[in-house]
Amino acid sequence: MTTVFVTDGQRRSALAVVRSLGRHGVTVVCGESTRITTSFASKYVDKRVVYPDPQTHPEAFVDFLDEYLSTHDVDVLLPVEHASTRLVNKHKDRLSKHTLVPVAGHEAFERLVRKDHVMQQAERLGIPAPRTVYPDTADEAYELARELTFPVVIKLRDAAGSKGIQYVDDLEAFRDAYRTACQLGDRPLVQERIPREGRGVGAGILRWDGEIKARFEYQRLREFPPSGGPSTLRESIHDDRLFEAAKTLLDDVDWQGVAMVEFKLDPRTDTPMLLEVNPRFWGSLHLPYRAGVEFPWQLVQCALGNDPEPVTDYPEGVRCRFLLPGDILNLVSRRDRAALREFFPLVEPGVYYDILDRTDPLPTAARCVAMARYTFDRNMWKHAILR
Repeated sequence: MTTVFVTDGQRRSALAVVRSLGRHGVTVVCGESTRITTSFASKYVDKRVVYPDPQTHPEAFVDFLDEYLSTHDVDVLLPVEHASTRLVNKHKDRLSKHTLVPVAGHEAFERLVRKDHVMQQAERLGIPAPRTVYPDTADEAYELARELTFPVVIKLRDAAGSKGIQYVDDLEAFRDAYRTACQLGDRPLVQERIPREGRGVGAGILRWDGEIKARFEYQRLREFPPSGGPSTLRESIHDDRLFEAAKTLLDDVDWQGVAMVEFKLDPRTDTPMLLEVNPRFWGSLHLPYRAGVEFPWQLVQCALGNDPEPVTDYPEGVRCRFLLPGDILNLVSRRDRAALREFFPLVEPGVYYDILDRTDPLPTAARCVAMARYTFDRNMWKHAILR
């Protein structure tokens, strides 16, 4: 029987990985840096391990994996969250001595995870993206910003998700906002902002040995915070424009493994504009899982050399909600009747949940315990509960 080690058990995406593998009879070892962990309660987890936090103790985390994998029978290692995935890519050669590690490696990962590299890559490949400038100093940023159309977005070049993002409506407020961003990261880039009414969309892809083994496109219907953040309700769609742009990016670096490419539709032209690449499992992974596109299972089959048939067909209109606490926080933050009407009913045909599942109910209880336990732990809420 195949045994897979899944990291970052507090993450919703890790729970989707666990459920996907467990349904296929895989023995699942799940790890996290705390014992109060959502995925630990899943009926599909066979063994639970606590390891050093990869964000605060990266060397100890890698040492733990090296020691654990060398002394236990594990067939495949699947990292999930940004920090752990980055470390596993960096130390792939070391960890591959003990088990199969289906990631692309340090160089390819870094080329896709850095926002500046991805925007420059998109320009070279002719993929539509917001106009972007790359200042080296705050003074240069101000001068370059004068040439852009406001509002603009200031982004850290090397950061996951929405960390450090600053939205600026006019040039007058720009200088202070840029200096604030500089305190969080080196030489932030500046982009023209796509109008807020533009809908977020994405393309998930599993590319293995040059072949597409799974694809999935979706659109965001709600987010928290509403100004931009993790999706709290999203829906499956088919959009070849997203797929082709994402495939072009991944082909360009000869990507190996899973990745999700984010876009936003420009409402002025209906053009998908590239925002970033997540070269790892992504937060809304339960949606393709519910729609029958099981990226984790496909990836494990690829790693084992089983050459699975590509999964590229799936139903449109399947929806999945991030209720605990994402969609609840969306409702509370908006405080209007429209938000209340959108929030209910809680049970609808074709609508699933990231965590709630009648066939695997205990992770819901574990999630509630974790939310209560880490109420005043800002770091845990930001990096695990809200993601």
